[in-house]
Amino acid sequence: MRPTSPEPTSFVIAERGGDWMSWVERFQLATPDVAVVVQEPGESVGDLAMRVRARVAALEEDDAAVDQAVLVGGGRTAPEGISARSLVLRALTSPMVAAGAGMITLDGQGRDRYAMMALASAVSPMVMGTGVSIAPAANDVSLPAASRFADVA
Repeated sequence: MRPTSPEPTSFVIAERGGDWMSWVERFQLATPDVAVVVQEPGESVGDLAMRVRARVAALEEDDAAVDQAVLVGGGRTAPEGISARSLVLRALTSPMVAAGAGMITLDGQGRDRYAMMALASAVSPMVMGTGVSIAPAANDVSLPAASRFADVA
């Protein structure tokens, strides 16, 4: 017998080289199930995105609702990664929008933090008002001293 409401699930997607284990531990506190997809050695980011899409579809078939997800970058900002990350976001947001709720965090290290912040800034207005939020994990990134604006009084 299927439950009347989907089983809440958290989802961790990690590009090779990403620091993702802490996300599993954090998500386990909020949801009973945490699905993890890690980029395999030699696997392209495009192939990883396709595996994520297939995994999301399988979760939907099993009546599992992805309540929260994180995409952890591997530190690379190559153009192929942008389209792969976009595919991952589309796969995650579609069922969340249909459910009217969900949260996606974009996390990266080093220069990749800025790429994740830019992606979140570009995509979050597209889901505004749907109950889904997309935000970078690095909201507190400071600008280098040379880039800060001087106080003008």
